[in-house]
Amino acid sequence: MKVLAGYSYERSNWEQQFCQNNDFTFDNMLWHNIGSGSYLKEGLANMYAGKTESTLVGFFGRVNYNWNNIVMASASLRREGSTKFGKDKKWGNFPAASVAVELANLSFLEPYKDEVQSLKPRVSYGVTGRSDFDSYKSISTYSGAGSYFIDGAWVSGYAPSSNANPELGWEKLKSINIGVDFAIYNRLRGSIEYFDRRSEDLLYNYTAPQPPYVYSSILVNVGTTKNTGIELTLDFDAVRNKNFRWTTGVNYSYGTTKLTKLSSDIYKASYLDLYQKPGVGTTEYFFRVQEGGQIGQFYGYKYAGVDENKNMLVYNQYGDRVLTSEAKPEDKVIIGNGAPKHFLTWNNSFTYRDFDLSFMFSGAFGYKIFNMRKYGMGLQGCGTDNVLRSAYLDDSYIWSGGGVISSFFLENGNYFKLQNVTLGYNVPIKNRKHVQGLRIYLAAKNLFTLTKYSGNDPSTVSSTGITPGVDTNSAYPNATSLALGITFRFK
Repeated sequence: MKVLAGYSYERSNWEQQFCQNNDFTFDNMLWHNIGSGSYLKEGLANMYAGKTESTLVGFFGRVNYNWNNIVMASASLRREGSTKFGKDKKWGNFPAASVAVELANLSFLEPYKDEVQSLKPRVSYGVTGRSDFDSYKSISTYSGAGSYFIDGAWVSGYAPSSNANPELGWEKLKSINIGVDFAIYNRLRGSIEYFDRRSEDLLYNYTAPQPPYVYSSILVNVGTTKNTGIELTLDFDAVRNKNFRWTTGVNYSYGTTKLTKLSSDIYKASYLDLYQKPGVGTTEYFFRVQEGGQIGQFYGYKYAGVDENKNMLVYNQYGDRVLTSEAKPEDKVIIGNGAPKHFLTWNNSFTYRDFDLSFMFSGAFGYKIFNMRKYGMGLQGCGTDNVLRSAYLDDSYIWSGGGVISSFFLENGNYFKLQNVTLGYNVPIKNRKHVQGLRIYLAAKNLFTLTKYSGNDPSTVSSTGITPGVDTNSAYPNATSLALGITFRFK
């Protein structure tokens, strides 16, 4: 049995000062004479400053127990307090526990030692707290709010900029993992695991009832998300002899994330609109998340072809085909999801005498990508001087997309790519008096990607978080890189 106890203390201080002036007679004095610019005299100079402080303390303890390398258990508790939270919720308790049983070390599997080296079922549960948000969100603050003419002079005014919330507390991530680790025939190793991760008491700005609150919104703990899935890891020594060895490994995961709770008895919201579309005067959002719905759902119009003038049509709520200019917000529906359901990596390593070769493939499947490059410059009538070649080839049948979020710009994001390859040679050294090893290698990255997506390399598009699958990258492709190197190992 091993026991650990400790205490942690962390204090964060952030401070900034900014001053700006323009129109200097001489530039060579730089900022050392910033007050000499004419903007200060004309009242056009700019300056601001700010400061925040926060403190995080924690008491923690852990107990590890091992019985004959058969039963392995661990339990821990962390109690943390942060000045960021409300006066009634500053402290949180975060327990964790795990247990595993190595069946291969039990007597009934003794006769099968050559076949089963490890067979270890395990289960774990843990709670962690999150406090990664700005300070002073739990107290009422004031900010500048214009100027007022009082007693013959203009006076800068202040007004409430946030409501106090003494109940503002920790966001909690609760995780359950159930799995089995195994190693058989001295060749195959791996694990299979089911996970259930729930983020509870998520923070969000809700409309505050007035009265009793003064400011229009308030930050409260309400939401809950649920991420479930499975993960499989396998490593296999496919060939293993004196001169040649080949080891291959696969990692696969499947998962979905849902918003299971969005409202409480006091604070209510029927949905969340996320990631506002860039552009002047735009009011559209790429994503809508509803209680019970999946994270990453694209919200827009369903593409319905084109009319005789090559203008885009979409379906309205009654199933009729209408021009995008005639579509209404209530015609929008869920048109896809930007979060991959499946992730896969495949590793291989070969050795033959003094040569070695390794490469890795990676891929993601079961999701959509919104092609912003196609949206902005992929059609003949998109309003730009420069358009993609496809506007006059594959998409020549359509003139305008109407400037709205529609399923026309959603594409299958599935990809499988050769991430990296390394070829090496260990130079035989007879006299190892000073040099223990010499290896020459050639490494390459981003060699090719297999995909039907017409935009950039889909692996560069963010596929995690609450707003996945929007391709806002530049037009420059992912570069292939080659590196030739030599590694010396000296005694």
